[in-house]
Amino acid sequence: MRFGLLGPISVVNGGVEVDAGPPQQRGVLALLLLNKGRQVSLDQIVNALWCPEAPRSAVVTTRTYISRLRRALADGVEVEITSAGDGYRLAVDPGTVDVTAFRRITAAAREARKRGNAAEASSLLRGALRLWRGPALDGLDGPFFGGRRAWLERLRAAAMEELWTLDIELGHYGEAIAGLTRATAAEPYRERLWELLMWAYERDGRPAEALAAYQRIAHLLDDDLGLSPGPGLRRAHALIDTVSLV
Repeated sequence: MRFGLLGPISVVNGGVEVDAGPPQQRGVLALLLLNKGRQVSLDQIVNALWCPEAPRSAVVTTRTYISRLRRALADGVEVEITSAGDGYRLAVDPGTVDVTAFRRITAAAREARKRGNAAEASSLLRGALRLWRGPALDGLDGPFFGGRRAWLERLRAAAMEELWTLDIELGHYGEAIAGLTRATAAEPYRERLWELLMWAYERDGRPAEALAAYQRIAHLLDDDLGLSPGPGLRRAHALIDTVSLV
């Protein structure tokens, strides 16, 4: 059995999708999986599903969701929802949960990069990013899941930045430029993305486009936020401008 949180909540058993129920029931499953075998109290589940105001039926409804999930997961090997104190615990092999797999692979990629093996690090990061099927915890609403979604999306963004940095180091300039062009369009105020895009253009022998990218982000920051480019962007601009004059 494999569990997916990096996209819509999914459970796959032997290649067959398991019906994990309606969104709130999937939310219970996601909460149990995110706690990695630790106890999750009834109050925690109720707050995650119904914050800020739970209906009177919340506890009964939660227990119904647990019962249905137990039936849905009954065929899983070493997969069991057990009662623990005033709540529940879900025991699964951590390697079957895509969030855990993603974090393990990205950690391995960082170790490979420390060893000087950029190609291995790049390959590992590409594999980790392929685990994503859409926005994390897609379909789950509320402050709790919104906060966890933001955390997971930050991990994804960091992995993508690392991958584009490696692409530039390895000479894969076209791939880096294509990815960074999409990323800067989606998140136009993230200066690090523009900085990487500038270096990708410069290393690809296109300093004029690198300097034009700087002008675009400088105007965006000034016009929309009343800010100036940060030190990373200014340093990249100064170095590329100097090289372009040689």
